[in-house]
Amino acid sequence: MTGMDSQLTDDALLRNLHQLRTYAILQLDGVGRVHRCNAGVEALFGYVAEELAGRPFSCLFTESDREQGTDQRALSRALAGHFEPTTLAMVRKDGSRLRASLVLESVASEGDTSMLMIVRDITDFFQAEIRVREARESAQRVQQLDAVNKLNLGLSHDFNNLLSVIGNSLEMLAARRAGDEAARRIVDIALRAVARGTQLTRQMLALGGAQVQAPEVREVSGLLHASQDLYGRVCGRGIALEIRADADLLPVTVDVGQFEAALLNMLSNSRDAMNGVGRIVVEAKTGVMALPATEGRERPFVCITVGDSGPGIGGDIKQKVFEPFFTTKTAGDGNGLGLSQVHDFAAQSGGGASIGTSVLGGAAVSIYLPAVV
Repeated sequence: MTGMDSQLTDDALLRNLHQLRTYAILQLDGVGRVHRCNAGVEALFGYVAEELAGRPFSCLFTESDREQGTDQRALSRALAGHFEPTTLAMVRKDGSRLRASLVLESVASEGDTSMLMIVRDITDFFQAEIRVREARESAQRVQQLDAVNKLNLGLSHDFNNLLSVIGNSLEMLAARRAGDEAARRIVDIALRAVARGTQLTRQMLALGGAQVQAPEVREVSGLLHASQDLYGRVCGRGIALEIRADADLLPVTVDVGQFEAALLNMLSNSRDAMNGVGRIVVEAKTGVMALPATEGRERPFVCITVGDSGPGIGGDIKQKVFEPFFTTKTAGDGNGLGLSQVHDFAAQSGGGASIGTSVLGGAAVSIYLPAVV
């Protein structure tokens, strides 16, 4: 190849590099001011060459990186020949950010020290890596939850069998000591403890999906009023309980036992939030809405809401209250399964659950059950 051919080839290469748009190439002086740049700078950052000429290369760095001296450290390492390719956030002309791969290298240019700065936009690759990592972490969580769920089901079945034996034995003991008032009180306390343990195992079994629903068409108003005395005992003497049910409520298809358990969990949650003193209103209304279970189609629902006059739920934890084992109570005071059971029951019934603010100023937990029309 002749000297002229070589010159022509070099000139063509320089023209190609200048027109390259997938990489931003900037020539800097020894203190980091921009002298020249290629078309890739406009493609990646939105600047034309004249807008960057004479400006410090750090204008492409984020404010936080400039405050931490990231730009100056990069320049010093490049001048010393120790710069290694790095990734960082950089800023476009319009203020938006991109994830970039950055290379800085010192070169000799007409006796003066100059720098070449080469930038590649790796935003899509970076976001794809994040999605892959999140998917991997999600898969690991699913595996962990599956293992915990299997252990939970095994223990719950065993515990439920033990409670059945204890409960039957206590009932036999109560029958034999029918005339012994002191013994009866002790047995009653033990039976209540067995009942609480049974309710807990039912929640655990429902959490694991091992409890099969037995749905039937029922009137919500009738269910609420039939259990009003039970609700009152659960709330305690320090709480004023009121039940409001619309006269024209449509019937729903529910498992009565799980419906009862859900209402008791909602009431217990409100009672504990008020430390046993305050007001609770149970409301039942018919409405039309679209929920995930209906794939976006609107249909009639019966909404049952338990609202209290307690402190309410903070916005930072509203998204977590229906998660299994999440609780704001101190250790030993709650198992975090109450509202999880409420959510699972509503979802398995073809509806949903939500939490908001009640008419009394406290928290309001609502379940939405598909109406029978």
